[in-house]
Amino acid sequence: MAPLLTTTDLDGLGSDAVRARDPRPYADELVSAVDEGRLADPEDAGYALSLAAEAREQAGDHDEAVELSARSVAAGAGTLDAYWIHGGHAERLLRLGREDEGMAALTTLRPLLLREPRAVRPISEALTENGHGEIAEQWLSAAMITAIEREERLADGSEGQLDAADLVDELLGQRRAVRADLGLPPDEYDALADEIDAAPDLVFFPETELARLLAAQPELADEYGRDWDAHRALVEGELQAADADGEALVVEVATSALVTAMLDETSDADPVGLALAWPPGRNDPCWCGSRTKYKKCCLPRGRAEVPAPAAPVEPAPAPVEVPAPVEAPAPVSTSSERVIKRGTGARKRAR
Repeated sequence: MAPLLTTTDLDGLGSDAVRARDPRPYADELVSAVDEGRLADPEDAGYALSLAAEAREQAGDHDEAVELSARSVAAGAGTLDAYWIHGGHAERLLRLGREDEGMAALTTLRPLLLREPRAVRPISEALTENGHGEIAEQWLSAAMITAIEREERLADGSEGQLDAADLVDELLGQRRAVRADLGLPPDEYDALADEIDAAPDLVFFPETELARLLAAQPELADEYGRDWDAHRALVEGELQAADADGEALVVEVATSALVTAMLDETSDADPVGLALAWPPGRNDPCWCGSRTKYKKCCLPRGRAEVPAPAAPVEPAPAPVEVPAPVEAPAPVSTSSERVIKRGTGARKRAR
């Protein structure tokens, strides 16, 4: 029996097809792997078929490419690749001159701009890569305004507000990129996107500043940690989890001026704290300022706080008219995702 093809194998076949003089054999192998059940992960079926469609398009077999592309949308529904696969199908239709079909597919996907951050870039790129940058800017702008209004209505620190903020951030950033490509001058929302990019990933409150914050707003204990030990464990846990994923987070140490600005809702001040160097050496003083060695202070504290992976959540289908991406399981939210948010209320938005 032939070995099962992993995602890495599929990546290799796709790359080889791009370089091949005749990419058709690679397309045939990818389709056969799907039809014969030779994928290590059955959820890769949509991805494999999209690679086969790309190979067929490269070979000049446009009708076959569109057929495989449509199959990839159906096979990839409900997977983490769904938005890219569906956006790629619409982009292919536009690229091959099937304008009405391509725009119809994107119009079906457009409602996702109001609820799914991961769909923003695939939809935007499908338009901009085919000379429809103006439409992309219009769609992103309309979705952005609606998303901002929703976030401001949910100014309660809830998971719903955090989800709305993630969507706003994605729309702002993608809209800025599209406007720059169109040669449009930056507006107030582009400036806001710049501010968000410059913001730290995490904010750590030294003991005295956390105590002052909680004394003024004790209800924040559920979000920031009931005390300094809980707070620094949350921050350390986030840093360790990100490091395990190969990410480097930027941490800002809150100053007295920053806490004052956070507590004063009428203030426009936005003081910037010092950047935190992490991790220190095991035998170096801990980053939290306790003067205890890191290995005896926050290093074990953070390990104890890193959450275990949650059980998979069954994806729910998105309400669209044709086979389309569905809502994938939401990432697990840790307590420190609430701790690290800069402000205690709604973020300031440009008007």
